[in-house]
Amino acid sequence: MFVEEHLRELRTQRYAPHAWLAYVRAVGAHVRGEVFANLGAVRSIWMVALAYFAAAFVAAAVMSMRWDRDLAYHFFGGTALWIAIAFTSITLYVGLLRDESGYRLSALNIPLMLTLLRVTLIPGICLFLLERHFMSALVLFSLASLSDVFDGFLARRWGQVTTMGRVMDPCVDVVFNLAMLFGLTAAELLPRWVFWVGVMRYTVLIVGGAYLYVFIGPVRIHPTAFGRATGVVMSSLIAIFTLLWALRSDVAMGLTRLTEIAIGALLVATTVQIILVGWYNLRVMTGAVPQQGRVVDDVRWRSR
Repeated sequence: MFVEEHLRELRTQRYAPHAWLAYVRAVGAHVRGEVFANLGAVRSIWMVALAYFAAAFVAAAVMSMRWDRDLAYHFFGGTALWIAIAFTSITLYVGLLRDESGYRLSALNIPLMLTLLRVTLIPGICLFLLERHFMSALVLFSLASLSDVFDGFLARRWGQVTTMGRVMDPCVDVVFNLAMLFGLTAAELLPRWVFWVGVMRYTVLIVGGAYLYVFIGPVRIHPTAFGRATGVVMSSLIAIFTLLWALRSDVAMGLTRLTEIAIGALLVATTVQIILVGWYNLRVMTGAVPQQGRVVDDVRWRSR
């Protein structure tokens, strides 16, 4: 978690080991303070977690009675553990639960619940892929993709844009896309090189963004039309790929190779694009390229 007021002190002390230790302690105290300052929001987070936990239990019970008992056990166990991890992480960032004016909110809104629904569905989708229940995986994947569409739309339409939503949505996208690539690869549907290119892509995004923020200055990553289009195309290709395996017809199997190549090519192209843009961003922010306040339209920073 980056807290700019403490990062300034870290930069001043040139990232000495004792400065890092002081920063970690300061961030821990900051998180503690935010949690106790907004206990209503914490209760709201765990009420949503409880609701998703209950929904997973009901789904597992139906699955156990009508389909496969062992699959139901694995589904519920994996989902319950994942809910605990995900919602604990969200609780640590409860300080970001603020509206556009910076006022604390006492409860999660519907767009945030939809984003968390996408997180909750990850273990089920991966399990169904591994067990080769492709149609079930596709149904959950489609539900998750719809939640991705509607969370942002409803947040803007209803005036419920939050700091937490702006931060959490791209992070969830990274986790979700990596989980899908992992599930498809572990099920031996995608070649491993495609998964590792995906890992490289998202590692560059996360590590590069963190490096710019910590060592250069505060940055704000703004979504671009190209980034949104890439996400839509990637989600569509994964959905088509899963559907082709679910159909298992001769024509469908003939198209899987083509879709596999398209997924790999898109990942390679966007990885190269991210590396080039990131390098240019670094040059601009360090003064090697003269430009003020903006980098390639999607990254902006403030003076230290």
